[in-house]
Amino acid sequence: MLITKLERQKKNHKRYNLYLDGEFYCGLYDDTLLKYGLASGDEVTEKQIGEIRGFDEYIYGKKISFDYLSYRIRTISEIKKRLKKAKLQQETIEKVIIHLKELKLVDDEAFARQLVAEKIKNKPAGKRMIEKKLYEMGIPKQVGESVLDELMDEETEKSLAAKVYDKLLPKLQGLDRQEARKKIFAKLASRGFNFDIINEIIREKTD
Repeated sequence: MLITKLERQKKNHKRYNLYLDGEFYCGLYDDTLLKYGLASGDEVTEKQIGEIRGFDEYIYGKKISFDYLSYRIRTISEIKKRLKKAKLQQETIEKVIIHLKELKLVDDEAFARQLVAEKIKNKPAGKRMIEKKLYEMGIPKQVGESVLDELMDEETEKSLAAKVYDKLLPKLQGLDRQEARKKIFAKLASRGFNFDIINEIIREKTD
């Protein structure tokens, strides 16, 4: 096949339209053209075109990932889902993930640490809720459990439960002891604290 024309796209100056034997074939990034040294008048085979398009898809996958990561840190699972949504081949997705790991742009353990630290500092929650959140974000169970065991021991979790109680305290005014206990239990349970910690807080604060 003969490359008869390479035309810069009007809406995206980093991409070119590739024409083979006088017919439009596909769009390619400028990095792809440079890597393969493509120019009008070159002869290419089906195999070469397949390799060229595979590399171009890799460039596209990296661009999607960088844009996606520009808003906040992401889990590997989130990025894979985003790339699958863009209909990239599985082989390309794995190559992109490897590249991001090499650049230290994705790290599930670092993500888990950041999320747990954020919960401890800004929005107190129990292990159960944080475990659920990590799972929903695509953090492997083993990674999530390891980070939680390291950063949130029983005393830390109890102190977080006490903070939730302190914030709830104004709403307990005027309630009888039984009603107050029910409200405390419901609030702490909804924030993912376990039964033992909830009972300790209730016993210490209302006895």
